[in-house]
Amino acid sequence: MNTIDDTAAVTRLLAFGFQSGLTPRRNAEYAALIGRCRTDPQFVQQLHAAARGFDLTVIAVDPRAGLVLGATAETQFAVSVTDHISKPADRPIAALAHLAIAALAYYRPEDLDDESHVGRVTVRHIDTMVEQAAKELERQAAEADTDDGAPVDHPDLVHLWRYYQRRNPVASTGDDRAHSKSRHGIIKRVAEYLADNGMLRRAGKENAGTYTTTARYQIQVRELAGQQMLGQLAELGITVGLDGEPLFHSPHAASADTTDAAAPASPPAAEPGA
Repeated sequence: MNTIDDTAAVTRLLAFGFQSGLTPRRNAEYAALIGRCRTDPQFVQQLHAAARGFDLTVIAVDPRAGLVLGATAETQFAVSVTDHISKPADRPIAALAHLAIAALAYYRPEDLDDESHVGRVTVRHIDTMVEQAAKELERQAAEADTDDGAPVDHPDLVHLWRYYQRRNPVASTGDDRAHSKSRHGIIKRVAEYLADNGMLRRAGKENAGTYTTTARYQIQVRELAGQQMLGQLAELGITVGLDGEPLFHSPHAASADTTDAAAPASPPAAEPGA
């Protein structure tokens, strides 16, 4: 074993991993290094050690997604909402958009472990999902008669739901594009950011923009699936219809709501999930 050559190979693999839009299918050298990780435990140990040197963690070494890295609090490579949403007033909406994209793309828990699953989301459906969740939180707050208008069992979402409702969903510009300050405009920016970083693929312009998920995004969401806010969104009763339209089934909804002719029927197999 040549230590220098192995070190060079590990750093080369890290370099590939930093290119979030690159996959092993598009680069033979990258594919070979990913393949080596499956047969050479010592090489994998070196990879983890090198990643720690950058204050990074190795989330996965996957033949579809490649090297998927995670950030620690100390790393200079960490990315947050503030890095791609410059205006503080827009960041709460962007944070909810990130959560809703994950929840819509993988609304059934088993989808996160199904390598053949490709999630499909649209800007309009993302907005619909968060709007419905906000209304359910409002209903719960009214039912609980809380002083601040926020249900106490959703501490992380309570500061966002009313803020989201105050913003216009669509405000067109002169050329019919969604205004950058509208909810649709901010959701579009979040989706485009994910697409630019290998998490989503652009799949059309219908419903203000359609996107499909990548293997890299599936792995990242699987790591986040246990986080509190993503679980809270799922608990609010969101499922997805056959056309990708979010369906809302509050466990506390009045029976009269079920007679609403405008509400589409839920497919039997649909289950809420992260």
